[in-house]
This record gives sequence, structure tokens and C-alpha cells, in this order.
Amino acid sequence: MGERKKIGFIASSGGHLEEISRLKSIAQGADSFLLTEKSDFKVKNFCDDIFFVGQMNRRQILFLPKFLWLFIYAVFFLNREKPDFIVTTGALIAYPFCVVGKFLGIKIIYVESFARVTSPSLTGRLLYNFADLFVVQWEDMLKKYPKSVLGGGIF
Repeated sequence: MGERKKIGFIASSGGHLEEISRLKSIAQGADSFLLTEKSDFKVKNFCDDIFFVGQMNRRQILFLPKFLWLFIYAVFFLNREKPDFIVTTGALIAYPFCVVGKFLGIKIIYVESFARVTSPSLTGRLLYNFADLFVVQWEDMLKKYPKSVLGGGIF
């Protein structure tokens, strides 16, 4: 019997977290954790462990130091949790963890947002070449991301 793989689910709060929560069936058969932002939105019965980081906003005056801190935190966090895969729906908080994860040999699976029907997200554009598997939910997005896979809608 094969070794059990560990999956790290990473998503910003709000819609990204709602989307990743729809992948609950993947989490249920695996050792898994969820990393998200502190917010009022709660995901119940999703992963074995749930971890939180502060909310990020590109328009905040302290955005750059907070964003750089996430890269440092990602190194320690991913070395401690040791996932085999990172599955993410974005957005801001996912980028540092995916970049660091890639350098640590973790497989990255990015699911472009359901809301992105005709134009790529910033996180999608940034992670497109890092991802081992890039999934879009709309057929039109295959033109924007030619190496992606059409996964259909999460909802």
C-alpha cells in the first residue's frame, strides 16, 4: 500500500476560501491542512488542521513588509507541515507559499477562480509557470492559459 500523501489547501478569505471549500472531497481522504486569512468566513469539517495568517490587501500602507514576511513564514511553515501538494484557488496569500513550495519540491496545483471567465487573475498570471497543474473552470480561459486543464466549475 502506498504512502499517504499530505495536501495543503491555501486560499485567501472570501470567495477564494468558498471555492477551495468545494474541494472538500479531496481533503477527506488525505492528511491535509487549510491555510487561510483570519476572517468571519468559516469552513467547517474541511481539513485536519486549519491555520491562519493576517488578511492581505495590496492597497495597505504596510503591504510590502507583510508580503515579504509571508515568504519567510512560508519557509518555516512548509518545512514544518511538509505537504506533498499545495492546492490553491489564490489569491495574495497563496503566492508566497506556492513559490516557496515549488523550491522545496512540493507539487503546486492552482485552480483559477470561477469568477475569471475571460480574463486571467493576477495570481493566476504569476503562478501559471510555477504550477505543476493549472486548472481553469471555463473553456474560454484555455486560450489565456494554453498549458492549463479544463476542470469545469467547482460550484
